[in-house]
Amino acid sequence: MKNVMSEDVLQRIVKSGVVAVLQIDEVKSAVPVAQALVAGGITAIELALRTDAAEPSIPLICKEVPEMTVGIGTVILSGQAKRVKEAGAAFAVSPGLNPAIVKEAQSCALDFAPGVATASDIEAAYGLGCTFLKLFPAVPLGGLSYLKSVSAPYKHLGLQYFPLGGVSEESLADFAALPDVAAIGGTWIASRDLINKAAWDEIEKRAKRAVEIWKKAKGQ
Repeated sequence: MKNVMSEDVLQRIVKSGVVAVLQIDEVKSAVPVAQALVAGGITAIELALRTDAAEPSIPLICKEVPEMTVGIGTVILSGQAKRVKEAGAAFAVSPGLNPAIVKEAQSCALDFAPGVATASDIEAAYGLGCTFLKLFPAVPLGGLSYLKSVSAPYKHLGLQYFPLGGVSEESLADFAALPDVAAIGGTWIASRDLINKAAWDEIEKRAKRAVEIWKKAKGQ
């Protein structure tokens, strides 16, 4: 079965390492927040489909901030994968594993990473052609120790993980040190509150700190 995440898009995510998870309430915030993140060294986002401003923000960011790899989160309903693909999204992720959504992403050639929380999820995702997996919610599940344990039986499969959910600046280095972790996602870098306050300088500073921590832990 064809891998649901292409090597090209995966390498773009890996190059960023840190993926900023965004919730945008106003379309006018989309381009400035993306610009602030790129200035801080983050070149991949997960824009959550939880507000009315999310979908209209996709083509704007793609056009005005071409350095940004636009990923879309909370893709959980039929039709969303096709719409975000047409809007210009490079990839999408979901909080859980819904085979119908994975297959829809495959059918419209949208690179996709499903959410996994258990060994059963990992096996089901792999069976659908997914090898880049979003561990969610990473910290409440048990953090790094849980990821090490649940991933151990599958190391020979070459799976890569994208922990998200409760990851912070303080825990970033620990996750990054694990070879199987290809990228991490965090909301603290460009929180909803910071975006609504138009705190672009603070977002850039947080992005820079996160990237520095990530690179040091990865030995880059």
